[in-house]
Parts: sequence; structure tokens; C-alpha cells
Amino acid sequence: MDVPLLIFSNTKKDSDLFYLIGTHVPDNIAVVFDGQESIALVSALEINRLRNTSKIDKFVSWDVVKSSLQSAQNTDFDILRRFLQDLRLKTICVKQDFPIYLADQLRSANFEIIVAGFSILPQRLIKSDGEITEIKHAIDIVRQTFVQVENILSNASINGKNELVFEDEILTSERLRTMMETFCYRLGAIADDTIVACGIDACDPHNLGYGPLKANEFILIDFFPHLKTSGYYADVSRTFIKGKPTKEQNDLYITVKAAHDIAVDMAYGGVQAKDIMMRTLEYFESKEYKSSNTTNPPYGMFHSLGHGLGLDIHEPPRIGICDGILQPGMVVTIEPGLYYQTIGGVRIEDDILIGNQSSEILTQIPHNWIIE
Repeated sequence: MDVPLLIFSNTKKDSDLFYLIGTHVPDNIAVVFDGQESIALVSALEINRLRNTSKIDKFVSWDVVKSSLQSAQNTDFDILRRFLQDLRLKTICVKQDFPIYLADQLRSANFEIIVAGFSILPQRLIKSDGEITEIKHAIDIVRQTFVQVENILSNASINGKNELVFEDEILTSERLRTMMETFCYRLGAIADDTIVACGIDACDPHNLGYGPLKANEFILIDFFPHLKTSGYYADVSRTFIKGKPTKEQNDLYITVKAAHDIAVDMAYGGVQAKDIMMRTLEYFESKEYKSSNTTNPPYGMFHSLGHGLGLDIHEPPRIGICDGILQPGMVVTIEPGLYYQTIGGVRIEDDILIGNQSSEILTQIPHNWIIE
């Protein structure tokens, strides 16, 4: 790193900061990182805890710096400026989401501010053994949760309105979502905005889903919790039908699953991400499933094929019609989908570890899509 990086944030907002220091900090701190050593400006409230729990190399007390200034009313900028001056820094690199008011004030104080590109810590692309262990832990919680989902759907009955009923209550998207997120929380992970979308709702990939779940319609579930402790994510989608699928539904599901398997087989080190995306689209076209992302509503396969996974739910690389080469050690999702208003939506998503000549499917979660 040619120019030291300055981060002024907290770990709830900034996963790069969490990656650097290795523990959660709820309030804003300043960290300077030169590629080898990290120096943190930390309040007295946190400094002792972070000495014992973080990966920070050196500490400077916010309160000591503040007391060294002449004015009784010092702003964040005044304290940050003195901290940087004491480190004899004149040029610093900041992320694109660095507070603009601080950047402007630092420039007015004759600091040169360089705004970094998208991937400020490229080492995050390649996951360590420890990171993979954490992702696998999150995936296991997802696996256990999907076991519960299958049990609920299996034990649900169907009323005269074609609605699912579980334990004498209508099984709605909201109810199943809450049950999943509560179960997951008890196992040590936090899930928000879980997608449980039925019927036409499933044709909008980020529609959370609302109202009663119906028999004989696709129920698309996209579940992406992160661990309470380490923050690492899993991201898995499964599509179910409670009842008996029509030929159209059966063909749609089988086609998406075949595309999923083709994409997983293609995903290994040295492969262009866009080649996997193009092969997926070509396969759908060969099966006469057309796509459009310009119509209203869009239909077919109109989103990218996958993304990186780690401390953020969406990390580089992106697997779509874009530049980028897969590297061994990356963890990515593969999630083809097809969506048609007259049939429904199907998405199948797994998390895979990129290897040299093949990939490892980390999400060993069954694809039991027909629930009797």
C-alpha cells in the first residue's frame, strides 16, 4: 500500500474496518493502515478492551489527543488532524464512503486526500482457512433452518382457498420468515429481510413475499444470515412446491437446476466470470427460455449469476456480464433463476469455494423441492 489508508467509522457500518481489527466497535474510531501496521485512535471507553481483543498494532488515546489541544470545544476534525499530524502524514487514502465533511476539512488543512477504488483491501478476495470455517458455520445454521422449513411445509395442510395451514393458523410469508429468523437467532446468527415469496411474488427476485403461502405454487426462499460473533455470511436459495407441480413448473425447475450445475462445474480458478454468465444464458436460450431486463416486468434470467461472500453479503467478485477472473480461495454464490408471471419464479443458490481445477460446494443442503 503506497499511501496509508485512513478509516473513520465503526464496524457496524464498515466491514473493511472489522476485517482489519478483528472485533466489533460500536462507536467511530480512526485507524491508519499502511499495509503492514495499524494504528488506532480510540477513546478511553474502548482502548483497554481493544488492546486485549483486537488485531490493532498500536493505540493512541482519543482523550489524550483531545486534552493536548488548546480549545475546550474540539471537533472530530480537530482531534483527527492532530492525530495525523503526530504521525507526520501529509497524504492519506480514504474509501469512497469516507465522511465528506472530514475530507473537505482535511484538504483545507493541507492534507492530500486520495479516494481509493472499489476494492480497498484486495486481500479480502481470498478467504483464509479461518474465514472459510466461519462461513461453513453460518452455512450449517442455514442447513438446520431449511430442515425446519421442510418440516413445516411437510406438516402443513391445505384449506379450501388453497392456502397452507400450519398448527391451525394460516402459514403466511411473514409467519414463516419470522419462524426462520427466530430459529436462526437461537443458533447464533442474525437474519434480516429473509425472502419467502410465493406465486407471482417470486417473480420479483427481491420481493420479501407477503400473505398466505399457496399450494401448487412456487415458494422461493432466499436466506442469508450472518454470525453474531464473527459477522460472516451464508447465502442460500431454495425453491419449493407444496403439492404437485404442473409440467410447466417441473420443466422450469429442472432447467434452472441444470443451469446451476453447469455453472458450478465451470467455476474454478482462472475462469472469466462473464464466460460462466454467458454459458448460463446460452443454456436457457437453448431450452427456449427467453429473457429480458428491459420490459415491464422483466422476465427470464435478468440478474447476475452470483457474487462474492464473506463479511458482506455482496462482495467482489461479481459473476455477470463484467470483467473479472475467479481465483482459488474465493467464496462465491452461484444463483441462476428464471421468472415468468404465468408460471412463477425459481432460483437455486449455493455457496462455493473456488479451487484450482474445480469448486467445492460448501452448502451441502438438499434440493428437495417437491413437498408432499
